[in-house]
Amino acid sequence: MRALLAILSRLRRSLRGGIASRLAQVMALSALSGATAGVLPAVMGIALNAVLRRPSGPAPGLAGFFAHLVVGLSPWTVIALALVATLLSVAVTVYSSRRASELAGEVTAALRIELLRAVLHASPRDVDAAGRASIEAKGGPAAPAPPPGVKIPQVRGTEIVKLAVARESGLVADFAVALIGGFPQAVLTLAVLSWELFAGGTGIVLAGAAALFVLSRLVSDRASRRVGRAMAAMQHSDAAVFATLGEVLSATEDLRLLGARKQAVLEFSAAAYRVADARRNFTGALAVAGQIKSVFTAVSPLLILVALQLAGRAADPGEVAKLLLVVPLLMARLEALDALRAGLIEREPLLRATSLLLDLPGAPRASPDPVSAAAVKSGAIVFDNLTFTPPGAARPVLDGLSLDVPDGALIGICGRSGSGKSTLLRLLLRLDDADTGSIFVGGTDLQRLAPLDLPRVFAVLGQASRLLERSVEGNLALGFESPPSAAAMHEALRRVDLAELASPDGARGLATEVRSMPPNFSGGEQRRLVLARMLLRDARVLVLDEPESGLPSATAEHLLRGVAEIAAGRTCVVVTHAPHLLKSTFNVVLDAGKIAGIGTHEELAATSEIYRALLAEGLKTPPAPGPRPPGPMGPPGMSPPPRA
Repeated sequence: MRALLAILSRLRRSLRGGIASRLAQVMALSALSGATAGVLPAVMGIALNAVLRRPSGPAPGLAGFFAHLVVGLSPWTVIALALVATLLSVAVTVYSSRRASELAGEVTAALRIELLRAVLHASPRDVDAAGRASIEAKGGPAAPAPPPGVKIPQVRGTEIVKLAVARESGLVADFAVALIGGFPQAVLTLAVLSWELFAGGTGIVLAGAAALFVLSRLVSDRASRRVGRAMAAMQHSDAAVFATLGEVLSATEDLRLLGARKQAVLEFSAAAYRVADARRNFTGALAVAGQIKSVFTAVSPLLILVALQLAGRAADPGEVAKLLLVVPLLMARLEALDALRAGLIEREPLLRATSLLLDLPGAPRASPDPVSAAAVKSGAIVFDNLTFTPPGAARPVLDGLSLDVPDGALIGICGRSGSGKSTLLRLLLRLDDADTGSIFVGGTDLQRLAPLDLPRVFAVLGQASRLLERSVEGNLALGFESPPSAAAMHEALRRVDLAELASPDGARGLATEVRSMPPNFSGGEQRRLVLARMLLRDARVLVLDEPESGLPSATAEHLLRGVAEIAAGRTCVVVTHAPHLLKSTFNVVLDAGKIAGIGTHEELAATSEIYRALLAEGLKTPPAPGPRPPGPMGPPGMSPPPRA
């Protein structure tokens, strides 16, 4: 219950209208619905006596109250009033259900928004870990093992998070509203009926109904546990289908080229039929549990006969009719309360998993005394003794790295795979935080910079940078409070050799929608569009992680040669496999998380064996024992030594 209340309290900023007032309204309507339902048996008893033309004698409780109200009225008038009371009760219940359903939809939307906000503001590594942890929280590993020879793919945490946002948020919202609305309805009905029974001297009926309910619970408890196990198995198999589908759809071309489409269909078929089998087991268990309840409800009239016999008094037809309505209603409300209790227990893992996602820590973490981007006075960067070991890694990816980058410098960072190039950029952009050491930009400690101001300091072209399915203009304007002018967008497109998109006479323009399936822009065009988006940002530091990735060699060479022009005097940090093409101030060679060399292209080609091997690999030639003949490059510039 505490987890549910914590989740609801998080929805205040995303729910349209106040959540407290909305919940109070649903609870009040539900209570009114419960109270009117409790009144109906007494009303129906009076109406039956009127039909039989048997006047109701003085009696305590609701029956006596209503009998007093209809004294002297004709039977048809009493029947009409009973029908009106029934219609009013039904109308209140329908309206209450409608308002509860509307609130469930609103809560679902608000919960999805909050989950997405939490995921967007968290580290991708934390999101993936939370998704995998939520599988355990929901009891996934406890589900039955698959049949021999049937493979269930490993579910990625991000896929589970997607499932939580898209589907499980609705389950949580529906249950929350059902609990908040169902509890007062059941309690008020039980309160009204209990008072009526005790006031009418038939309190033994209440005790008998409670005993009958307890007996039904004891008998059906085993069936309920079977339902719970079947539900867990069904949820686990659902997750496996979701993961298999994502894996197959992301590799359709590979499967065709490998001739493995039949195998993929067979594996998906196995997963799909596991869901069917799990659903069959679940519905079977649910049917058995439901029939147990039906049997006990069917024998409830016997309880009335026993109660009247024990009371030792005769009852008129109206009272018998009232009791015939009261006992099933008592049983139904007791079962509703028990279902809410059981539902809270069964959904506790789901609520815990949802809370786990909502409580994801923000990334990057905000400083207690943050400063704005205005505090960054220049583009000078200082990496001071950085050490970083990713979670689960055996050794540091960066190990005591220190480096000064002067304001306005263009540096190329190169090294073998796993040397720490991209990790250095991730620390600079605060996608990760170093274990030890500091990074200063323009004299400001990066840890103190307000996270929302990072995009004002850094403009980024990353390896994973991508376009979204919206217009070219919408992609270029992402993140801007005020979108850049069309002229500024046209200029950025021209600088990345996409002038056709800036031409009013072209077949494609700023209004062209970017599609992923099927793609309407080539990989190279998409890469250049992302570069144009970077150029539009008025940032002090440009960060490019393998900008040549995915581009034809001629285009990549042209781009790297033009990076100095693109930087336009701003500090520019470029990770590249072709450092000789950069008109860099100096290049940095990383090896095993340390600086293995620093200098201009000529200096490194003469002094660094690793640098020569990287050049040879890039040029597809054997590494030379000495310096490579000078190639096309910019001015040597400055070559500061690495900092100790």
